[in-house]
Amino acid sequence: MRWLPERLTPLRQALGLRKLCFVIQGYEPTQPLPPENEGHFQWFAALKAGAAAGLVFLVIARGNPWAGLTFSSPVVMGRVIPPNLGMPLAASWLIHLCISLLYGAITALAVTRLSHWRAIITGGVVGLVLYCLNRSVVHVLCPALEGQEAGVAFTHVVFGMVAAGAYRGLLKRQAPASTR
Repeated sequence: MRWLPERLTPLRQALGLRKLCFVIQGYEPTQPLPPENEGHFQWFAALKAGAAAGLVFLVIARGNPWAGLTFSSPVVMGRVIPPNLGMPLAASWLIHLCISLLYGAITALAVTRLSHWRAIITGGVVGLVLYCLNRSVVHVLCPALEGQEAGVAFTHVVFGMVAAGAYRGLLKRQAPASTR
């Protein structure tokens, strides 16, 4: 270890950082292990990624903490359920989590062979495609749920990015080679 240059000594003393300001020489960050069966789809990781992203969007409605919606608002993938439909809150949560599992699996299928950052960007694109599909299904089956589409589109894009990043992070990894 080597102390920072002497010209910073007065600053270190003023801040009380006498022993904390040092640089570790020869430090190399760890490299992540490659996934098992690189390029093969892993169902368990896909479902965990969909569940994780779904729980995030259940707590933070629309994926935006400033959206004005709370945890107790009946929201399914960014769409506010009107009170006149009479859907219980628990039912909207269950529907939201089921759709999240499906969307997570679809997103994971699309990013299986991609690197981490490319997977996140592609996940956003997949989220936009899923939004278009969602909008057409809602338009045909339940037009009462239409409205505030920019927020719903934002939710789908960010959901895809979160699910893709979670999938890449949750992949089962190869065991490290023993170092002797």
